[in-house]
Amino acid sequence: MNITFKQLEAFVYSAKLRSFSSAAAKLRATQSAISKRVAELEQEFGVPLLHRTARGLEMAQAGRRLLPLAEESQRLWARIDHEMGGDQTLRGTFRVGVTELIAMTWLTRFIQRLRQLHPEMSIEPVVDAGLLLFAGLEANKIDIAIMPGTYWGKSYETVRVGQVEDLWVASPSLKIPDRVLKPHEFVLYPVLEQSTGAAKNRYYEAWRAEHKFQFGRLFQTNSTTVLRQLTINGFGISQLALDYVRPDIEAGLLRIVKSDPMPPPMIYGAVYRNDNPGPAVQRIVELAVQMCDFSAGGNPRRAAGNAPPDKRRPARPARRP
Repeated sequence: MNITFKQLEAFVYSAKLRSFSSAAAKLRATQSAISKRVAELEQEFGVPLLHRTARGLEMAQAGRRLLPLAEESQRLWARIDHEMGGDQTLRGTFRVGVTELIAMTWLTRFIQRLRQLHPEMSIEPVVDAGLLLFAGLEANKIDIAIMPGTYWGKSYETVRVGQVEDLWVASPSLKIPDRVLKPHEFVLYPVLEQSTGAAKNRYYEAWRAEHKFQFGRLFQTNSTTVLRQLTINGFGISQLALDYVRPDIEAGLLRIVKSDPMPPPMIYGAVYRNDNPGPAVQRIVELAVQMCDFSAGGNPRRAAGNAPPDKRRPARPARRP
């Protein structure tokens, strides 16, 4: 039997993406080259592996038998290449999806460090809500997503990158009692949160339901920076990363709202497909674990009006950033 790794690779991605053109884009090849490799495999085995239909490619019976074996061959080939290859240089362009909080804190340092260690690797960051990042993973539009969550299905590996205290905060102007609030008392105050596409909402959904948190008026935004500013301006209670808003708390612009129970830490994971991660993807994930620090570089500069009252210049009106 005379088959090649490239033929098996073309079959795996064509079968999983149900399209020769999508497989070609993923493998950085032409569509004709990918379809030719699959055709060569079918000729070698003497049976069809993929059926061409109006809805896309469908696996034939032989294709369903071959897929797990072909995926195993990919993992073995990646291991051989990593362990025995003479050139250990990591190279290529990788699309890494991150949430806005990561983009505002440690993303820049992460990219700089990666360039220092692996100058032939390039990162294309994609900043979006967590659930939209996962949709990008499913569609093979991004290679890795770093977002809240610890499990995204059996087709994906999730490596814990770090965690952040995500606490209730509010402006002192809301006059919330300085005591521990019960979950049902939150209905007395407006609540601000991120829009539906945020993985953070999914992460805390079961916890909030378990403890019967009740909310009154609910305002949503897709921006963490806007959420912070609305909270400072007294529009409601929100759940924000403590490392991100710590300067606001120290300046008296925000205060922690205690609840019984308090929200558990939010775990961030690096998520990627488990079919053929390769050494470069694994190195990116390892570096993300090392560099994750939500307190570094994520605190926007405060305008004069956001300083504590005793430090403001009396001749100038207060301004918001």
